[in-house]
Amino acid sequence: MGDPGPVGVKRFERRGKKLVTSFEPEEVQLLQSLVQQLVELITEHGRRVEESTPAPAQPDDPFAFWERDLREHPDQPEVPEDPVLQRLFPDAYPHDPRASSDFRRFTEQDARAAKLAAAQVVLDGLASCRDGRDLKVPLDQADAWLKTLTNLRLSLATRLQITDAESAELLSELPEDDPRAFLYGVYEWLAFAQETLVQSL
Repeated sequence: MGDPGPVGVKRFERRGKKLVTSFEPEEVQLLQSLVQQLVELITEHGRRVEESTPAPAQPDDPFAFWERDLREHPDQPEVPEDPVLQRLFPDAYPHDPRASSDFRRFTEQDARAAKLAAAQVVLDGLASCRDGRDLKVPLDQADAWLKTLTNLRLSLATRLQITDAESAELLSELPEDDPRAFLYGVYEWLAFAQETLVQSL
């Protein structure tokens, strides 16, 4: 896959029932920072959604019930404004606003919880590999790592406006003093980690 990134993560290797690699201290800090930013973004989005959800109407107040029903079933899908969140929680039915709104309302809370739970698994794993100790990922946690790495790559791809191989290739040719060059290096580094994690399964 070429240059694995700005700090050169080592390949994951399978040892018994664990997937093992090693990180330099700056690699641990980088990955922790990325995951924490992802958690904050998803958490803040969930808080805004909850704040915008109307309180339950009293059963003996039909007008309040109808108002709540109308607010919960808007004509347009409740799509987040942040483009990263749009990639993380895509519109399921872009040509059917009502179906899209219903799908988002009934599934997004569970999707947020799943992403946050997976991210916490990664943060816990990173916390255990300080002081030069190897990172050891139990096989039953590999899926959480893969999903979180995917979410991080989606986030970076959105910020970098990577939409296809051609746009990625243009970024790979940026001069080193361009701020996007470092982010693209991180994007490639995450891809390398993800690829070798899959290969080691």
